[in-house]
Amino acid sequence: MKINRFFYDFKSPSAPRKFSQNGFAKTLLEDYGFHGIRTSIYGTGKKPAHPEPGVVLEEYYRGETDGLKLAQKIRPDLIIFASKKLDGTESFPEWTKDGNGVIPEKYAILVTDYLEYMEKEGLRVDVLAIDNERRFNEGDIMPDKHRSIVEELRRLMKKRGLHMPKIIGHEDFAMGRDDWMKRFEKEGDDTMDIFGGHYYPEWRHLDRLKSDLKYAGKREKWHTELHWDSKPADDPFMVATKAYLALWDCTDNGMNAFMWWDLNPKKGLRNHLMHAVTAPLVNAWPIKVIDPDGSETVDEMELHTRAFLQDDTLTIYAVNLDPSKAWKDLRFKFASGRIVGEVEGRQWADGGPAEGKVRSFSPFTRSSFRVDLAPRTVNVFAFKINR
Repeated sequence: MKINRFFYDFKSPSAPRKFSQNGFAKTLLEDYGFHGIRTSIYGTGKKPAHPEPGVVLEEYYRGETDGLKLAQKIRPDLIIFASKKLDGTESFPEWTKDGNGVIPEKYAILVTDYLEYMEKEGLRVDVLAIDNERRFNEGDIMPDKHRSIVEELRRLMKKRGLHMPKIIGHEDFAMGRDDWMKRFEKEGDDTMDIFGGHYYPEWRHLDRLKSDLKYAGKREKWHTELHWDSKPADDPFMVATKAYLALWDCTDNGMNAFMWWDLNPKKGLRNHLMHAVTAPLVNAWPIKVIDPDGSETVDEMELHTRAFLQDDTLTIYAVNLDPSKAWKDLRFKFASGRIVGEVEGRQWADGGPAEGKVRSFSPFTRSSFRVDLAPRTVNVFAFKINR
């Protein structure tokens, strides 16, 4: 599945401010070719933007709407993805809920008010998530309630003459929780256009991921909150490997859209490694790779390789976290296609620079190259390919 959607996330800390400074918006939307922005729907305890039906307090949204307008100037076809902001047991205002979570008819009013406000700002929302990490909010939006909210929202949007976004769901923090997708599909609902969910590096249950994607059927499949966890804090290469593997579980299984939580400009090892595994995947096709340790991705200490074709550029990743294993003269050979020009390699290692060490070298043959992979390294190789 082609990766045809990449988003920057305004919901992560200070993201609109970072986006609007020092040319970062241009880097993401022009240089990398990002397609859209994920932004917040408030009405939370910290940001009570919806104190009553029909009222939207614009000051709580100003930072994000200003950033979205900048993004639209750079990319007029920007995709706007609005998602409910999480705030524990104060994620929804009191007037929208009772002892059983949100009341569909009332919560639909809040969402309609928000969408109408955004249209008046010249920011039509294309994709809408009415929930976010159900485990950590009080809305209790299970499939039957989800259906009721969306049906009422459709009615209200039509009544007000507004554009109805595509609905993405169910947006929980882990795949497969409470058999949500299984229950949803069993009911035969048509109130979800896109499947979206979160898949954390510390919660890599590959069987649950595959199960949810199976129930998602022919819908687009979006990973809507990629994470770069902070543990173990003393081993940034273990953290990076876990993040890479969680992402690759999703590309291996046909997910077509991604967005990082807290993607920052390049500064420090974490950010350089995050950019290295992001930019080459925008509008790219995953290419099957067979490496000596096999295709399973559960054990971080195994050799992990992946390849992505973006236009005529092939990018190959090789992660060797094992501190006692060096791969000598490892050959990468292609079933079809020829290397054009030289191969650019970039390697990150303990004690090395944050931007990695770069070297260019000639291929071994027109369809193969050989490299050494030192222990505890992340390696990226890129070159033009004639298919």
